Amino acid sequence: MIFKHPPAQHQKTRRKVVLLSGLSDPRSCALSPIQTAFLKSVRANETEKILLNFPYLSQFGESRVTPSLLSASISNTFQFFRASGKAYREAATPHWNGLVDACEELTVITLSCGLEILNSCLISGRRPALIHVVSLGPVARNRPSVPHTIIRGERDFFSRPFFRRVDHLLPGIGHLNYLESAAVAEIVNDVVNRGTTA
Repeated sequence: MIFKHPPAQHQKTRRKVVLLSGLSDPRSCALSPIQTAFLKSVRANETEKILLNFPYLSQFGESRVTPSLLSASISNTFQFFRASGKAYREAATPHWNGLVDACEELTVITLSCGLEILNSCLISGRRPALIHVVSLGPVARNRPSVPHTIIRGERDFFSRPFFRRVDHLLPGIGHLNYLESAAVAEIVNDVVNRGTTA
């Protein structure tokens, strides 16, 4: 289990901007090419971005395989159900704390079951002075207990049963193409650059 490894020692900066989603390949923290491109496009200093997925371990930053859509869906479903459990929370929280300890302000962009993972970390994990969550197509039991913005596409039939009332309902967007949307990018950049106090 990748979470059994010691948490990363991140470079300290005033602000961090990260993506958090389920691991399509549970042996790798690598972002997909489109996730990497999206995060690089966010208007923030490059030193403030971590171009990895949670738990942000650089030694697992290369993808071993390109999982099929079916394999990725199964992996994400498995993580969704595990995320609320005590064992997962105890394994994930040190990695979350390592991220929080490296910044004063934190913007977390979650995808799909990433919000369920984040919610688990927030139960017992530390929190930075300022935090804002931008959740894209969330698949989670609850809204986060910190300032947040929920975005759902009108064609996202996976997220709709979990979040019928959202902050932004965007036309033409399904569960897999949030990061291709100029409207999503605009909202994310607005949050990042107006400050994380919501």
